[in-house]
Amino acid sequence: MSSNEFNLSNHMYLSKISRYREIYERSVKLVEDQFTEVEREIDAYNLRVKCGYRETPLISGDAASIIFFPEEARLHDHKGICIDVIESINKNTIVSIYHFWERYWFDIIKGKEIKEGEEKKFQYGDFQYYDSLKRRISNHYEIGEKIEKIKDIAISLKHGNRRNIRKLLDTYPDLFERKDEFFISCFGADAISIKRADVEEAFEIVSNSGPQKPLTS
Repeated sequence: MSSNEFNLSNHMYLSKISRYREIYERSVKLVEDQFTEVEREIDAYNLRVKCGYRETPLISGDAASIIFFPEEARLHDHKGICIDVIESINKNTIVSIYHFWERYWFDIIKGKEIKEGEEKKFQYGDFQYYDSLKRRISNHYEIGEKIEKIKDIAISLKHGNRRNIRKLLDTYPDLFERKDEFFISCFGADAISIKRADVEEAFEIVSNSGPQKPLTS
């Protein structure tokens, strides 16, 4: 790959990551703002209760169904929805940018090897697993080890394999708010807690894991 081709490839890679980051920020910021607002409303509600405010129970058509604190329930339901949506955006973003990383490297290696007359040796099956993809990349480029963390998270989130999730727990315990076996066994990928900081780290790692240092020209 010539210097110009290499620089263009790297530029395109970083531009695409930048676009993924922009999409993430626009998506998650809206929900984060809602979360901040509902927390403010909960604080205001608690202050009113402290000052003597009492809610009027909500009675549905079925007299046996009574919600004694409808406003409090509404606020906490809204807060819970915000938490779930933010978590979903965070998880989907990590899976998306890892698969982008896989696809981009597939195209880079395919283009390079076919250009060099290696069409007959090019096997699509060699790119179905991370280890084989990594070996093919390493024939042409330096590749950092940090991308393995994003791979492990993405695979655990996407497939929910309990063995992978337990391995993730052993390696990155900070990704779990609860670490007991019962919770892991029952909830699988839902036991993994992805925060904004985890997504920002993932973007940083993926940004630094593109075609930056060629071993061959």
